[in-house]
Amino acid sequence: MLITVAGSYYSKFMASSEAHFKGGNAIPWWAAGISMYMSKFTAYTFFGIGSLVYAEGVTGLLWETGPALAFLVAARLFAQRWHRLNLMSPPEFLEARFNPLTRKTFSTLGIATTFISSGIRLYAMCKFAEGMIGVPLVPAVIVTGAIIVAYTLAGGLWAVIVTDFVQFVVLILAAFCLQAMCAWAVFFETGWTQFLARIPEHYATFPGANPAHAWGWPLVFWFAYILDYNGDWGIVQRMCCTPTERDARKGAWLCIGFSLPHAFLLLGPCFVARVLYPHIVGDPADTAAAESAFGKISPLLLPPGLLGVMMAAMLSATMSTLSVSWSVRSASLVNDLYLRFFRPQARDAEQILVGRVGVAAIGSIAIVVALLVSRQSGGLFQLAQSLVGLIVIPLLAPLLLAIFVHRTKPWAALAAMGSCVAFGLINKFADVVFGLSAPLPFEFEVLIEFALSLVVLVLSGWLPLSAAEEKQQSDFAARLIRPRPAAVHDAGLPPPLGVMSGFVLLIGGLVLVLCFVPQTGAQRLVTLVGGLLLLVAGTLMRRGEGGNEGRPSGSGSG
Repeated sequence: MLITVAGSYYSKFMASSEAHFKGGNAIPWWAAGISMYMSKFTAYTFFGIGSLVYAEGVTGLLWETGPALAFLVAARLFAQRWHRLNLMSPPEFLEARFNPLTRKTFSTLGIATTFISSGIRLYAMCKFAEGMIGVPLVPAVIVTGAIIVAYTLAGGLWAVIVTDFVQFVVLILAAFCLQAMCAWAVFFETGWTQFLARIPEHYATFPGANPAHAWGWPLVFWFAYILDYNGDWGIVQRMCCTPTERDARKGAWLCIGFSLPHAFLLLGPCFVARVLYPHIVGDPADTAAAESAFGKISPLLLPPGLLGVMMAAMLSATMSTLSVSWSVRSASLVNDLYLRFFRPQARDAEQILVGRVGVAAIGSIAIVVALLVSRQSGGLFQLAQSLVGLIVIPLLAPLLLAIFVHRTKPWAALAAMGSCVAFGLINKFADVVFGLSAPLPFEFEVLIEFALSLVVLVLSGWLPLSAAEEKQQSDFAARLIRPRPAAVHDAGLPPPLGVMSGFVLLIGGLVLVLCFVPQTGAQRLVTLVGGLLLLVAGTLMRRGEGGNEGRPSGSGSG
């Protein structure tokens, strides 16, 4: 309810498509950074990656440091380039770089793949809720999906930014409380020496006991992270919606600060669970069973009140990612398809209406996909990994390489994508096509597909280019060289820092009320400290509201 109110608050300010889809280029760097961080954070992190940490220990924790590396690459290479392109939606630049067919194809496929990824994330979140507090899966999927649709279509990008911040606060609160209770269990109930003695062999070392997950495997996964994060439409949109490219880079650097410790702070409880409760999920080697580890340790350590906060954090993390994804896909639907190919003269009100219809459609289809995913067998980690080769690399590798490979034929991106998809399908069905016993490992699949994209783009540039093609590519290269002047659209928005501080104070007060729930002394202390920290943070934010930070600083027509 609180998140829905936070998102709907901004609906009355969304009078123009520029404000609705890009926030009027007035998103402060810190808000854009938090939103970028939350845009790739879902219950799958705890559900899928958590199972890897529970099964393999340090190997899983090191793997999840990939986001910090991805945001480092964003800060150094991509943030200023995306900002200079000034995109309403990422596929928009593909027409300037290649041709209209490339833009239309990538836009359509990007929206279509959102159905699959959103369905998986929505399923993971509701499956987590089912395991933790017994909420029936099907009603949870339908109700949660409807809530996300409601606040996303109401308030546009500003609604997503504000709700991302509220969800970030809830997530950090829940992580702090669970980490504190894990520390209490390790140091005061079990004892540090006894805890170390109970760590399984190879569990706290790298490489671990699984030879398939030695150096090559995490290195390729980190590489996949770099591609996924820097080509993600939601993250690209946030880099474009800040006033200046310096703000875009600062947002990426803020994400690095959040991402460096997050694997250990957020997934550390799975490591502790394996040591203290080695049979909590049965066989640790069973990936599907290990996916419930995080959901089972939380009720053991947290009091009922904070267990609700943890559940809210899981919901918030996934809702944040889905709202970001649906918002940016609706912008692509309007900008890349509707305006470009159907109604070029559509007014702002019509564009906003189409965008909202798009959000509703995407959300509805994602709900259906989540219900279908619930019928599949096997772990989510394996399912997500198999989709990387078939979907993520074919769409993202040509997109990112096109920024750096300046000389290509107009059809090169489509050819690169087609080559990757063809290879991925052949590899998935290697046993049927070639009679092989198994397809190539994941790490080889990723590297080969990226190499295919690079080779196709580079080789196409060796072919003769027409004068028009030469001019098109030189004009595009010039856009990447020139910084974009700040053009902030002031729609009379209230300062976001003041709005967000109110929600932080409200959440802090609600947490303090939980101190009166029956619980142990340690649990009550953790609850009290968590609530007081939020009250202090909210008060400091309220005092900072009087400054200019977070307030639109000018106006322009962009």
